[in-house]
Amino acid sequence: MGIKSNIINVLFISILIDFLEFTIILPLLPKILTYYGSQVGANHDTLYDKTMSFVQFIRDLTGAPNDAKWNSVLFGGIIGSLFSLLQFFSSTLCGIASDRYGRKSVLLLSMIGISLSYALWCVSFNLTIFMIARVVSGLSKANVAIILAIVSDTTTEKERNRAMAWIGAAFSLGFIFGPLLGAFCSQLAIIYWPASSVSFFILPACVSLVLSLINIGFIIKFCPETLPISKRNETKTSITDVYNAIFPWRLFKFSTIHNIKSKHDVTILRRLGIASFLYMIVFAGLEFTITFLVYNRFNWNSMQQGKMFFVMGLCMAVVQGGYVRRIPNGKEITAAMTVSCL
Repeated sequence: MGIKSNIINVLFISILIDFLEFTIILPLLPKILTYYGSQVGANHDTLYDKTMSFVQFIRDLTGAPNDAKWNSVLFGGIIGSLFSLLQFFSSTLCGIASDRYGRKSVLLLSMIGISLSYALWCVSFNLTIFMIARVVSGLSKANVAIILAIVSDTTTEKERNRAMAWIGAAFSLGFIFGPLLGAFCSQLAIIYWPASSVSFFILPACVSLVLSLINIGFIIKFCPETLPISKRNETKTSITDVYNAIFPWRLFKFSTIHNIKSKHDVTILRRLGIASFLYMIVFAGLEFTITFLVYNRFNWNSMQQGKMFFVMGLCMAVVQGGYVRRIPNGKEITAAMTVSCL
């Protein structure tokens, strides 16, 4: 049990660092897109015009008003959707890879890709480089899925609920301090480098990069391999397996899982998968659009948005650390329904 506790502690710290670096950008995104749109002359990026043309197509398709504020929200939504789509593919494929090659090696590969995306963000003086950084980040953002697999490797069914609650608390703490850190670094950069038009996001990007490198070193030193060779999937991955793993209509059927005990278990997995999918649509929509809402409607600056995320994350941490970990085994669905109704 002591070894398991140590692993959970390591995963807790890694997720905390990861979410700190990941959420730094949240209060800065509206201002970043405004900066790219304001570039003129030789610095103007044609990708911005092409993206705005697509925004206009979506706006006409949905009947949204032709307003700069709405365009900003749709622009941010496109970037958020692109990241999430790429993360969807990377998480499933890296999950399969970790079943065959081990958790730690695939986890480190994912984290190296994340660091590369932050390095690109540090030099994203136009929208093209910024979008490349987001693409690399989305393709690499499989570390959370692999960490959840490590939790599954190292806990029993009775222990898993408590372990997942601690992982959820790490998410929440990252959500508390990450946006606030991003806003603070942005304000600091503006104070010390007022002549620079990009310092407001370059310094936060550098902080994200440093945190990601620290996280890599931390995992290398303290996280053991939790999937022994004897338990790895030695079956060759076929085209059908990849097809089942990346296409939603196959993924929701859990076609890639072959060792399920009964059809009833498959039914439960499918229901949980759909429920999780619907929840994440709502949560991701909130995460990527609320910054634009308060930026456009209330003219909140980065620091005010950081404080908003601080309060949101604090509420999440209280629920995850104080309530979720105390849910008795077998009562998870009832608890989830109760919280959803609230």
